[in-house]
Amino acid sequence: MNFASYTLPSHLDGDGRRLNQQHEVFQLCFSSRLITTNILPNDFSGSVLDIGTGTGIWAAEFAARYPSSTVLGIDLFPPSITPVPRNCHFRVLDIESNLDWDIPDESFDIIHTRMVLLLLRDARRVVERCFRALKPGGFVEFQEKQDPYRTDDSNPAAQDTPLLRHSRLRMQAAQNCGLDRAVAGKVPAWMRQMGFGNVQVTEWKIPIGDWMESHEMKVAGQKFKECLEWGTLGISKKVLMEGLGWSEQQVLDNVRETVQDLGSGRVYMQVLVVSGKKT
Repeated sequence: MNFASYTLPSHLDGDGRRLNQQHEVFQLCFSSRLITTNILPNDFSGSVLDIGTGTGIWAAEFAARYPSSTVLGIDLFPPSITPVPRNCHFRVLDIESNLDWDIPDESFDIIHTRMVLLLLRDARRVVERCFRALKPGGFVEFQEKQDPYRTDDSNPAAQDTPLLRHSRLRMQAAQNCGLDRAVAGKVPAWMRQMGFGNVQVTEWKIPIGDWMESHEMKVAGQKFKECLEWGTLGISKKVLMEGLGWSEQQVLDNVRETVQDLGSGRVYMQVLVVSGKKT
């Protein structure tokens, strides 16, 4: 991943509000857990790597919750969050072009990503680098979106809404650009081949709109709908123009129709949480 191939806006382009609210959505869905597959003691004192840290909000929150830990967040762009706990640090780094990461092997107890692998041209190499970067006994947790957006409503009309059509088009455009937006489903097999133990996969559904029953998921769905209202143009423009050859006006027309459809139907984003331990 580099500046030329990165298809999303950064928080430096004004996308920070969406990214921070997206973090709130994940926290609502995950019952405020930053890591979902392992319970950490309050005095956890290990070293943690947050890949694709974005604004830095996950890394800073982890560092604040576990003040004895040491957290490093890396991203293509410098973080925007302030203030930052003293045990949290950041580094600007391209994880694909510099696979050394300027980090020795066996450096971390925990490695975390969120919605990063689907933006990479060679996600497998990055997963393999995570294995090398973990200490023996350390674990990784990939919290990754699995495109396209979905509905469990089998009605043909429900399967062919502007939002779902847009999601499938964006997935095809990304594929044309060399990006696999469904790569999360391949990660568990890769991890087992690389030597990870205790590989676990958990599926989460993040609603678009307030159609789920629980209060927390209604709030999460409404907040995620707002994220997409703010960000659909930014996250779609470059990939649709480069991947499908669309004009800017075609993108604008499609995004307008898509945003108007947000919240209709029982549509959700599928997230796969894939974790494993270096034995």
